[in-house]
Amino acid sequence: MHVSSTAQPWHQVPIHLRRSYWELEEGERHALRGAMEREAEALANDLDATEAAYAALPDTLRGRLVNADLMATLLPTLRANPTQGYEALEDPGGHAVVHLNTLGKRLRDRALQLAGSTPVLILMGGQASGKTTGAWALGRAFGAVFDAPHTDPETLAFLVRRIRDDWPWAQIHLAYADRSPESSLYAMLDRSEREGRYVPLDRMARTHARAPHTFLGLASLQDEGLCLYHVRTRWNATPVVTEGEEAVTGVAGRQKPAESAVAWRLQTAYLAHLRTIPHDPSARHPRDVLAGLNRTLEPWRRAEAHHLLQRLSENVAGGSPQGRPGPQGSPPPSA
Repeated sequence: MHVSSTAQPWHQVPIHLRRSYWELEEGERHALRGAMEREAEALANDLDATEAAYAALPDTLRGRLVNADLMATLLPTLRANPTQGYEALEDPGGHAVVHLNTLGKRLRDRALQLAGSTPVLILMGGQASGKTTGAWALGRAFGAVFDAPHTDPETLAFLVRRIRDDWPWAQIHLAYADRSPESSLYAMLDRSEREGRYVPLDRMARTHARAPHTFLGLASLQDEGLCLYHVRTRWNATPVVTEGEEAVTGVAGRQKPAESAVAWRLQTAYLAHLRTIPHDPSARHPRDVLAGLNRTLEPWRRAEAHHLLQRLSENVAGGSPQGRPGPQGSPPPSA
């Protein structure tokens, strides 16, 4: 996601003082949900204006790239505090997602109309596996780009059928961005410093575990014109790309851990990382992000995570450079 070089208001709050949505009183959470529901309903009630506003966002390729996280930035309340805003969308008590889903379908159809007869790219893979980076790098070569995990087999199959039925002339390319859970975790934490957005660990585990099976489920469609790619993303290294049968064979032959095993790896890596933060003067992970992630740990691990977070906050408040507002690399705001 594009990050403006100009410091945003939520960057002005020292990172050790930020609070997760889940730490707010219920009245505050209710007010936040209500504001976002009204904003989302207003967007859905004026679809023409909303389409134009989405296309004007810097990273949507003028509306040809469809990304739900980018779409959510149209909500003023979410932009004011992205961490709390994205967390509120996860709350089962909120209804903003109902309107956003309606908007997402409209943006999908508009992107396909803009694509015309040019090829369409669908990206899939576990959370923080490099899909969006790939979308920006490759997007200009395609008429429309759909950037999402797409790890639910039925949902992905529906999207493929919808494109083939309504735009039969469009060539469909599907790329599976494959990255280790640990590397994805570190990428997600790094992104959270800039954007205030994180992914719950249980959802990350689910998408990483499902992705290879969903990809292989579409292998039979190659004979019907679906082009498949396997993109192995590595930390600070050039991705390795295979296509067609070679891609299918590679995914079929690699290990595919169960969701519980992926969840264990993610939680273990996260706790190990959390233990190193107090001793790393360059670490600047916002407290609200860590507090939200701690909720997604197994109950028996939360006590240690809570203790580590409390110790981190105390260290920052005691004079660490992390006490400065702003994302990593940005200068502290003027008085």
